[in-house]
Amino acid sequence: MPPLSSPGPARLRILWIRAGGCLPLTSGGVIYSYHLLMHLVKHCHVHALELRREEQETPDSVPYAHKLECVHARLLGDWSPRRFLHYIGPVLRNLFASRRPFIHAFFENAEFKQRVRERVLSGQFDLVIADELVVAPAFEGWKAERRVPSILLQHNVEASIWKRMTQLQRNPFMWLFYQEMTRRMRRQEPRLCQLFDAVLTNSTYDADCYREVFRLPHVLGSVLPGTPPSQSEPPPAVLQQQPAPWIAFVGAMNWPPNTDAAIWFMQEVLPLVRKTRPDVRFRVIGHKPPPSFYQLAASHTGIEITGTVPAVLPLLRECTVQVVPLRAGSGVRHKILESMGAGVPVVSTTIGAEGLYLEDERELLLADDAPALSAAILRLLDDPALRKTIAENAFARINRDFLWEHSGDKLLQFCHTVLQKKHVRA
Repeated sequence: MPPLSSPGPARLRILWIRAGGCLPLTSGGVIYSYHLLMHLVKHCHVHALELRREEQETPDSVPYAHKLECVHARLLGDWSPRRFLHYIGPVLRNLFASRRPFIHAFFENAEFKQRVRERVLSGQFDLVIADELVVAPAFEGWKAERRVPSILLQHNVEASIWKRMTQLQRNPFMWLFYQEMTRRMRRQEPRLCQLFDAVLTNSTYDADCYREVFRLPHVLGSVLPGTPPSQSEPPPAVLQQQPAPWIAFVGAMNWPPNTDAAIWFMQEVLPLVRKTRPDVRFRVIGHKPPPSFYQLAASHTGIEITGTVPAVLPLLRECTVQVVPLRAGSGVRHKILESMGAGVPVVSTTIGAEGLYLEDERELLLADDAPALSAAILRLLDDPALRKTIAENAFARINRDFLWEHSGDKLLQFCHTVLQKKHVRA
């Protein structure tokens, strides 16, 4: 990969700090950060500081930064039932010897925190952007020393995710664990946000939540995500009636709300759909699916688990509908925008479409329980004209409100606003 050209001395110098790299594009959060960075490198000098797993290599160069610096650490791996014994020690230590939410234990690393401090205090940067709350603890304890303005870019309201996941737990021990993590996050999230000069979210819904629930006065606004519209015409699977049509669900399957949504759909919604359309097939397109997904697929016909794929779009455009059956989550679901840009109509829960402010019955169909979701899916499967109309309306909305160029420009505007405010206060 060729190195980026010199950024030039007059450009804004930005230090971007995150946990994990921005390639490959395997989740909505990574896609969001990647495209914003790709826009910034056209206008600014970007130095990316990343916390990575010790087994991950540092690439010689990346397209989203002029300079990449990595701290490698032994981090906890993704949760799965098979790793229960690996997790029990860290969970118990967190519960009885810490007040932090357990998610922050995934990214605790003294070397990373020291490196963040050194780079921020180096005087080499005009602005610091912390990408998501998990890196915010690295800013604790030395706010008074900082002179460079800082932004926290939040993809989600974390406490909202934990609260919603708590409501889904049936095991009493898991309910107690999630309840405790929700309590901790509600205390820690606003405190960590206050370490920064400004907070940005990826939806106006989340920005309002921070202002109204957490009473944070320095939430500047939101940077909506985007998507590259792939086609102006819906694919054949949408325009034509299909024998054995595919329903898609796209998302990183190591994110608990996605895992819950896919299992709930396979167990509760898909059987209702198949009472009327037994030929329907279900395709789960996503990174790191748990073993239980493959077990479900093996015991039920017409379910495909793709795992990590080189590109989502070709598999998605073979599908007639995408379903987004999320029962928990926060932020904005990139999977919906991706589907809208691909010309594939969406059926979503209200939580799934939260923050996008899409029009029900025009740009997607909304339904919140298993019977309603199955009925909405059947409507689309049986009505090519409705599929075409919704796909075209959604595509037009993408071109109007959800392009990455617009998102990047908005972020740059916020960066200059923060710099001006810091200059005035100084």
